[in-house]
Amino acid sequence: MTKEQRMFILKHWWESGRTLRTVNTAFRSKFPGEKIPTRQTIYLLLVSQTFLLNPHISQRRAALELNISRASLQRLMKDLNLKPYKPRLLQALNEDDPDRRLEFCEWLLDSARDDPTLLDRILWTDEASFQTNGHVNKHNCIYWSDTNPHFIIEQELNVPRLIVWGEI
Repeated sequence: MTKEQRMFILKHWWESGRTLRTVNTAFRSKFPGEKIPTRQTIYLLLVSQTFLLNPHISQRRAALELNISRASLQRLMKDLNLKPYKPRLLQALNEDDPDRRLEFCEWLLDSARDDPTLLDRILWTDEASFQTNGHVNKHNCIYWSDTNPHFIIEQELNVPRLIVWGEI
């Protein structure tokens, strides 16, 4: 299939009410004598273009826009080798962060040398924080692609949040 034919199919799909019958009829009249693309070919083209234009779209939304079942969409995505990728969440670093970290490490080493029981008296904890401004929940942030985009989302520090912690 030529680039012109692919562009015609995509354009006519979105303009004609998203039905295969109208796309095939228009294709037959525009390209007489050419082999009419199969339903599978048209849907592969549509799914590929949909996720190329908006890799963050959900499967449910894409299935609704393309007027196909989610099972069919998943099968087509598998044929296109599209996989979901989640971003890595990283803290945004300030310019003076490395200096402050080094300073803290040096202080802790000096203090532990002066008082050998210091580390035994520290309460070691872990925490989970939930931002009150609603920023990135990586479980809802998916990127569909045939290759891993290795994208990262930087988050601001000191955003108001609810912190839940536990101790050991």
